[in-house]
Amino acid sequence: MKTSPNRSRELRSPGGYILLELIIALSMFAIGVLGLARALNTSLDVANILNKDQRVRIGLRSFLEEMRRKPLAEMAGTITDVPTGVTYTSSIERVALTTTRGDTLNDLYNLKVVATYTAGNEQREESVDVYVYKPADK
Repeated sequence: MKTSPNRSRELRSPGGYILLELIIALSMFAIGVLGLARALNTSLDVANILNKDQRVRIGLRSFLEEMRRKPLAEMAGTITDVPTGVTYTSSIERVALTTTRGDTLNDLYNLKVVATYTAGNEQREESVDVYVYKPADK
């Protein structure tokens, strides 16, 4: 069975529409891929900031333990961790605590450690306070 020349022209779509549909489809695909790339880049930036925060907390804990073990006169100090760009500063303050019997604990101190660093474009500060009992003979 033969189709007539008019019938075969009716079944074919015009050639320009296929090209237009292809361009639209590729444009939509490119926009989607660019959006995914931007989301991936943002998530990587956030992951880097969270990793740095974790490293700062570990460094803060280690600096606190180091300062807590020192004699009272050496507890206050500052150290800069150059590779991470974090500055750790400790200060000590006497705390007068009265017991239930009315006695005063004179050898109690508040050790405060502060970590100052930059995360992304933001200046941040983390701090920890610990009460330390250091008798006068130590």
